[in-house]
Amino acid sequence: MTAVSAGHGAGVQLICDGCGTSTTSDGCGMHDTEVVYVAMESSGWTGTAFARGPHHCPACAADLVILPPGPRPRHAGTDRVKLRLEPTAAIVTVDGDVDLDAAVELWSVLEAAASARLTVVVDLAAAGTVDSIGVGALVRGRNTVQRRRGELVLAGASPFLQAVLRTMRLATAFPVFRTVEHALTVTRGRRAMTSGTAC
Repeated sequence: MTAVSAGHGAGVQLICDGCGTSTTSDGCGMHDTEVVYVAMESSGWTGTAFARGPHHCPACAADLVILPPGPRPRHAGTDRVKLRLEPTAAIVTVDGDVDLDAAVELWSVLEAAASARLTVVVDLAAAGTVDSIGVGALVRGRNTVQRRRGELVLAGASPFLQAVLRTMRLATAFPVFRTVEHALTVTRGRRAMTSGTAC
């Protein structure tokens, strides 16, 4: 375990898998013995959304190899995430299982998408299993988009992934649409209303 309950309240202690440093966070009251993504995010740590690691403190996270946005070297079998820019949104398409390698690629592409458009649609229609590291990449991407006052939504998420999001208390964090087209129509309408250009 790399995250444990801290005393009697809503606190959680995070333990770095790199150097062993620990920190305690209240996690805004949004964690349990399994899910610690809020505590992790509020402390600036990186890692999985679950109590079982890996988790890294900011100092160790800086030493991890994270691919920057933009052109990336191809990795055998991990070229599963593609970015397409539409006039009103960035479409991130995921193909196959989102394991560790694909999650790193997903995070990199989400960063580029968030820099390019305020609306990011993650197309998961062709995705396979999305493990906890993949969900963590989605959470980090969502937080990056929100910091830029944008919105990240999912399209074509499987019933299993939707159940995982409910279990992790993330069901309301990620609006889910049946198709990319449906997501674009709804988000375009919301943007128009927000900017005051709706009829």
